Amino acid sequence: RNDMSAANALTLRLERRILASRERVFNTWTRGDLLKHWSAPEGMTVEEGDQDVRPGGNWRVVMAEPGGERHEAFGRYVEVSPPERLVYTHAWKRDGGSTPETTLTLEFYEDGDATRLVLTQEGFENSGSRDGHEEGWSSALNQLERFFAVGA
Repeated sequence: RNDMSAANALTLRLERRILASRERVFNTWTRGDLLKHWSAPEGMTVEEGDQDVRPGGNWRVVMAEPGGERHEAFGRYVEVSPPERLVYTHAWKRDGGSTPETTLTLEFYEDGDATRLVLTQEGFENSGSRDGHEEGWSSALNQLERFFAVGA
């Protein structure tokens, strides 16, 4: 099998229809005061974070589990094109180092009174990592949908 099919097998793609304008949905990905409301899997909280939203700018989010265990994700913005597209790198801090870097692309499409959000994450080292992120992002996107459903 060729390298392309192997790479495609390790790509995560999720799509959601969010009941809000593209501008508002884009903002929830780039503003720390909004990110803290939804940008973690269900049951976890966003403890802290920094966003320097410009190409080459860094971002960081620290999530905490109910038991207190903390997980820090970080990366660098590659493309910032509001309200259509956001591209950034993503890795997790691990024991003095970090996990392999993946690339996240978020695309925001107008869809009537809503926004069709397409999330693509590429560069996973294995299917276990991809599947873990699929679970995490699906859960975070559930929170994002609820955030707008309750009239953010």
